Amino acid sequence: SRHQHNTTTSQKKFNIMTTTSLTLRLALRRSQHILKRRFITTSASFSSSASTAEAESLVDERNLLRFDTLASLQKNACQVFAQNELFGTYSEETKQFEWIDYAEFDKRVGKVRSVLIDLGVKEFDKVGIISNNRWEWAATAAACYSMKATLVPMYEAQLPKDWTYILNDSQCRALLCATPDVYHRAMQETVPSVPSLQGVLCFDAEHDLDYSFSAAMERANPSQENMPTADDLANLVYTSGTTGVPKGVELTHDNSVSNVMGVRTMVTNPTDFIRQSDRSLAFLPWAHSYGQTCELWCALAHGASMGICRGVPSILDDLQLVKPTTLFSVPTLYKRVYDGVNNMIATTNPIRRTLMQKAINLGKENVQAKAAGESLGFFKEKQYGFLDGLVLQKIRDRFGGNLRHGFVAGAACPREILDFMDAIGIEIYEGYGLTETSPIICINSPEIRKVGAVGSPIGGVTAVIVGDDGRVLNHGEEGEICCYGPNVMRGYHGKPKETQEVLSTAPDGKSKMFHTGDLGRMTEDGFIHVTGRIKEQYKLENGKYVCPTPVEEAIGMSRFIMQVVLVGANRPHNVALIVPDWVAIRAHLKVGDDVSEEDLVNDLRVKSLIDAEIQENCSNAKIKKFEVPTSWSVVAPFTVANNMLTPKMSIRRHMVVKAYDDVIAKMYGGNASVAASEGGAKNSEKAAAA
Repeated sequence: SRHQHNTTTSQKKFNIMTTTSLTLRLALRRSQHILKRRFITTSASFSSSASTAEAESLVDERNLLRFDTLASLQKNACQVFAQNELFGTYSEETKQFEWIDYAEFDKRVGKVRSVLIDLGVKEFDKVGIISNNRWEWAATAAACYSMKATLVPMYEAQLPKDWTYILNDSQCRALLCATPDVYHRAMQETVPSVPSLQGVLCFDAEHDLDYSFSAAMERANPSQENMPTADDLANLVYTSGTTGVPKGVELTHDNSVSNVMGVRTMVTNPTDFIRQSDRSLAFLPWAHSYGQTCELWCALAHGASMGICRGVPSILDDLQLVKPTTLFSVPTLYKRVYDGVNNMIATTNPIRRTLMQKAINLGKENVQAKAAGESLGFFKEKQYGFLDGLVLQKIRDRFGGNLRHGFVAGAACPREILDFMDAIGIEIYEGYGLTETSPIICINSPEIRKVGAVGSPIGGVTAVIVGDDGRVLNHGEEGEICCYGPNVMRGYHGKPKETQEVLSTAPDGKSKMFHTGDLGRMTEDGFIHVTGRIKEQYKLENGKYVCPTPVEEAIGMSRFIMQVVLVGANRPHNVALIVPDWVAIRAHLKVGDDVSEEDLVNDLRVKSLIDAEIQENCSNAKIKKFEVPTSWSVVAPFTVANNMLTPKMSIRRHMVVKAYDDVIAKMYGGNASVAASEGGAKNSEKAAAA
């Protein structure tokens, strides 16, 4: 890394008592005039004072924003889309979302840059941030980029020991915390062990406190930019660590920019994906590369806006207030609506049930007819038009009523859910990638879409399927998904051995190729199907290989099951740990709240219900007989708090298996029904303790 800054020779020891506040040394900075400009073109707005040449230099021949770094993306977007709304934040006073525009955001970025300089941040330094999504998060990121510094994002839900590891591994110079709770936990359990830190601020701290971000912003003046090159390090994103110690993924400006540019190549008209009038509800964490690249930077590059979700419990309420036109999500949100509709169909009166089923079935027929270039026919068209307004629009209203399409990644989205979303009139474009690939490798698009595949490679990216012997496999053959292109990370921070394990020379003889660790196959027309995870694949005692993910996805399609983990490595058969959806089960069995979950666990009707769901869903998904679990046990929910989920909601399989080793052992003892009964009751406390 030709620009790697050596912090170890110049760092100042930062010793602090947990009860002592940091004193900020604030200096006056030269004020920079921010021009408010507007010049109307087909798809962009510029300053009336800007010359034609200057205006045209910010867009290409298709009136799309020009940029070569994330810093120039933010700067140019804030000039081109100056008066467009950008970020919306919920106001407790008005009970509505209140918005700032691009021009105002640019001013704030300039002030944040000055605040960081006052904290001692210099070019190539690392800046840590522990925060959920908020405008301050985006402004801190943009400020870092515009001074050649690197952002190190972390999650509020992470443990202080994780923050300590990440801050020390990255040698962060400054740290920004979201809430007083996060700040005080960091100051007590993390900051004293991180000597590289020179200053810590808190976004939500009271204005009169010396660690108040708002006070520092008030005293700051916009400072001079120090624009990065495409090769400079933009983000150091630490993987969640489902199997071990987190690794810092080094992503350059070119890595992330190539992803934004690559998405544009997937459609003839890029506004088919994202347009100025689009609005999303930002609930995926920007601390993860999926949320950051696909939502934050893609939206900024096209003049769109984002309402910042208050949190997972408020998603459905915030959808009604923000009324998004596009969504970036994991499958969970869509499944939540899917399960809700199916529960309603199962429990409503016969007339309403018939109407809902008829509407969804006609919706599916309509999708198939359009794909074939045909019509439903006069009578069915009339039926569909009537039921669309009566039934399907009400389902779409659950997403706010204006959603025209959505994107899904982070985990496989079951075919049933994609078909359901199509039927109600909302197309979902499935994509695939990893943090190490910035993250997008491939995606479906409005023009070229195959339900069930994760898409084809975006512009600039080449994907291949590689066999165990390292050779590139033919179409249809299963092997490891690999890719090369400008999206591939620089490497793992400070871990050359781990970097060499996942990077090799590409078939072109010059590029570096990333090995994803995922199993998949590619069709003749270049679409990729992900079939499992190599590291998760295991062998039963009889020598047969099992990839647990497809089995778990099949079982998880039940509206009565929230989470599932399959176990069976070196065992005679598979078993499963299951987290039921007790709300759905109570409704189905017509059981009130007076019956405890412990009683439900011991209810034979519950066992029969889940047994039937496992068999039916595995049969529908064509799961092989030896892959289907022969017994199962009820356990408490897997959460971030009990360390069984990563902050991006991936299951820490090894932690789940470790926590429930006694339950697993009991299932292999042959008494499945007892295991199912006792497992859930006694392990609720165990999971909470974990």
